[in-house]
Amino acid sequence: MTRNTVMEMFLMVKTSDFTKLRKIDAHSHIGRFGNPFNIDFDAERLMLQMDTYNIEKTILCSAGCHLNEETLAAYKKYPERIIPLVWTNAAEGTAAYEMAEHYLRDEHFAGIKMQPLFDAFCADDPCVDPLLELAARYHKPVFIHSGHPPFSLPWQIGLLAERHREVPIVMIHMGHGHGVYVDAAIKMALRYDNIWLEHSGMPMGCQIKNAYDNVGHDRVMFGIDSPFHDPTVEMQKVISCGVSDSGVEDIFYNNAKKFMGQFGW
Repeated sequence: MTRNTVMEMFLMVKTSDFTKLRKIDAHSHIGRFGNPFNIDFDAERLMLQMDTYNIEKTILCSAGCHLNEETLAAYKKYPERIIPLVWTNAAEGTAAYEMAEHYLRDEHFAGIKMQPLFDAFCADDPCVDPLLELAARYHKPVFIHSGHPPFSLPWQIGLLAERHREVPIVMIHMGHGHGVYVDAAIKMALRYDNIWLEHSGMPMGCQIKNAYDNVGHDRVMFGIDSPFHDPTVEMQKVISCGVSDSGVEDIFYNNAKKFMGQFGW
């Protein structure tokens, strides 16, 4: 048997695993992202993706802080499959707070999403505190983009988690593409037990295993970050990262189900 034949067999096994296991996608978007991305994703494409890869539910947000009605429309169309988050720009102050409260209270959204990089505020800035207090009042989680200076470094999210220990915080991308930031994401989650990690866009499979082994078997979640990443790439990182079969099931499905279950989802 040639080396190429062995590799082909390996890839066939890995590809079959993509659809074998149930999944919850803990982070994807709906809508259009303009320059410099020039990419879009609608509800029908999302459903096709979920059906193709055995994704039971997607935790979904818009393509920007003033596009939450697109998330609402998708949620109303597919209420059993979408878990909606309100994207909120903390730098907008009272308007952001009132918008977030509307979607949490009136539209029954599952939590708050913040993107400090796109919206140009630091994750630990005092302007973020009222939104974390709102999340605490409504018993909702907060999902925060991580990995880009000067706005969304893991240490900043750690300081925010320290101030709001009662709020469950999901550090999206667990530090993203920089090895130092990924290490910091794991360290912050080790220090603060109200931080969970989501791995989309983070390229190092070994760090998924490190987080699973050291932060906790229930505190690492699978995500795709559609439309930016191909689902098979994010799935392969989990399958090949070195955790056990039960660990793969935890990351793909059990952890997000348990995490969102505490909020009634």
